[in-house]
Amino acid sequence: MEEKKEERQPLLVSGEFKDNDLLVPDTETLLPDSLDTITGVYRCRWYIIILFSYGSFIQSVGWNTWGPITESAEVTFQWSDSDIGQLVNYANIAFILTVLPFCYLIDVKGIRFTVLICGLLNFVGFAVRCVSMEPGVMTWTANAGAIILGVGGTIGFAAPAKVSSVWFPSDQRATATSIASLSNFLGVSLSFLLGPLIVPSPKYACNDTNINNSTWSHVHHYGHIWEHNETNCINKVLINKEHLVTEIRYLMYLHAAGGLLFVLLALIYFPNKPPKPPSPTAAIARTQWTQGIKSIFRNHAFWLVVVAGSISSGVLGVWATVLDVNLKPLGITQLQAGYMGFWNTIAGCIAGFIMARFSDIFMRRMKAFLILLFSGAIISVVWFTAICNKYIPFDVVSLYASCILIGIFINASIPLFYEICAEASYPVSEGISGGILTQVNQLFGSCFLLVMLVKNIGVGWMNWALLGSSVVALPLLFLFPERYPRTDLDIVIEHRSSTADIQASENSEKLDPS
Repeated sequence: MEEKKEERQPLLVSGEFKDNDLLVPDTETLLPDSLDTITGVYRCRWYIIILFSYGSFIQSVGWNTWGPITESAEVTFQWSDSDIGQLVNYANIAFILTVLPFCYLIDVKGIRFTVLICGLLNFVGFAVRCVSMEPGVMTWTANAGAIILGVGGTIGFAAPAKVSSVWFPSDQRATATSIASLSNFLGVSLSFLLGPLIVPSPKYACNDTNINNSTWSHVHHYGHIWEHNETNCINKVLINKEHLVTEIRYLMYLHAAGGLLFVLLALIYFPNKPPKPPSPTAAIARTQWTQGIKSIFRNHAFWLVVVAGSISSGVLGVWATVLDVNLKPLGITQLQAGYMGFWNTIAGCIAGFIMARFSDIFMRRMKAFLILLFSGAIISVVWFTAICNKYIPFDVVSLYASCILIGIFINASIPLFYEICAEASYPVSEGISGGILTQVNQLFGSCFLLVMLVKNIGVGWMNWALLGSSVVALPLLFLFPERYPRTDLDIVIEHRSSTADIQASENSEKLDPS
């Protein structure tokens, strides 16, 4: 694929510009004679970020396979609610254990090699679940697939800021990061819709011998309840198991095909980096890997935003995958929960992209945006919890609205957290900062899922846990000492280079008046 370079204007800084307004070191030794000699922006960057995003997208579709079809999977494979939760948890634990080694690989071996390895792992994770639909075999292959998908998801989830820093200029980085990071959540969103649309809900018939056939009760048929003397039915029999097995197999094949497509596309074209870096800081070497890890552990500001971002999005991510389990006691069907989870995530993806564009336009304002988002998140979770606990009149429309608002306010913060963590840890590699952010994110998610193993704990605690995660995040954001050394350095270098070019042009005109 031909790499075409784009002409770009220098960064615009509103008002009177002063270098000492920005938190940067002395940059005289970093300035080239002309910025064009070291930087370049290429059109193929959009293909790169879209393909990278597709890999993350298809992995997350497979990661959230079972939550949206909980009822169907449980009756087909004799699983319980805790089995469904632990399938997600195995992927989370595998991610936690392997994300930092893969972030090391992306710094040492490059983006192409690491993305291909993760793509192949995801395909294997999908393919192993296609082996058999027999319950005993599927229990093993589903767990094995979950672990492999957890490892395969490391780069797609941890490296959006790394890819955007390698391919995009500073005034497009947050936008590119939003596309890559939110693709993961877009995949989760689609899985809420795709699963229930392909796999029907269980269909039962009454098998009581003391009533005639006219009193048979069909319940939960494709998301609807069919009632005919249901109160008289004692023994319900599953009558569409073969159909469930067929459709679950089809869903597994669909996931495997999506994973294979990504591997083929990445093999054809996915370079490590562009011929020239897109920004001055992209041309500057990052801290050596082990030194970067040590530096991050001593960086208190970094940990404030890591915990704030991880506890909220980590809990929300797994809370959404078990939404069907959470809302089942309220009479919400599998299909209704699927649509609710879909709109929760899709609305958050749209809001996240919008917030990222605002962050690129109004640079150095991420903290204010995050505080605004989490204030809205707390109000939304309080509303949702009050409806579920019937502190206020139960209403399905209000349940939908509050659930969607939760997704908007929390998911919209995700791209900003990737970027603000990269800023807070600079000059440590974006791969390390993103890896630690997502590792802690999955750790909080795993803790949430482990609580589901507690016997007879029910589901009432889930919404309170989500509320607590948002409440904890807000004061941490207020305590964060806002700073943007990476962006500041880009602005200073581009401003000085632009000024030098103007002065050189003026001098040339004076020497050659013709």
